[in-house]
Amino acid sequence: MTLKQAAFVLIAGLILAGAYVGSSLGWVSPTSGGFTDGAGSLALPAPDVEFRTVEGSEASLAEYRGQVVLLNIWGTWCPPCIREIPHLVEVQDVIEPLGGTVIGLAVDSGSSEDIHAFWADRLELEPAYPLWMGTNREARRHFDAFGLPNTLIIDRDGVIRERFLGLVTRDLLLSELEPYL
Repeated sequence: MTLKQAAFVLIAGLILAGAYVGSSLGWVSPTSGGFTDGAGSLALPAPDVEFRTVEGSEASLAEYRGQVVLLNIWGTWCPPCIREIPHLVEVQDVIEPLGGTVIGLAVDSGSSEDIHAFWADRLELEPAYPLWMGTNREARRHFDAFGLPNTLIIDRDGVIRERFLGLVTRDLLLSELEPYL
């Protein structure tokens, strides 16, 4: 590892650790931000990119047009992400009958077997929503996702309407999803 790479890893680790400690202690709350439509809401077309699913097929957000999508960008190595997943499972149970779905984009989290084992062994849950696999680099490039967890609300027309950085709860998500369902 070069000195430049080591410095980058150290700085990224300190940022993630600070975000984790801050959110754990209540110093930092989930933030939203991005391009707006002039009324304060985000209005950014979701990219039409494909990701591999943990089942081994390819999937894209375009396949979900007509549904409200809660795209959660997370990692098996991210403590706030792990704490957030049970909330997302509960949100999935509520929004699925209303034409919505949660999609979990696991970044830099290993193979599909690793992700399934994580859900079974660490969470002691069966995946309740589609799980995709990608990289941090892809998440940054396609969704401007700097930091994890990073959660996007995408409306039925494929437009990103809300963005949250940091751990979000079931109640917050359901409140924010309501206008789009």
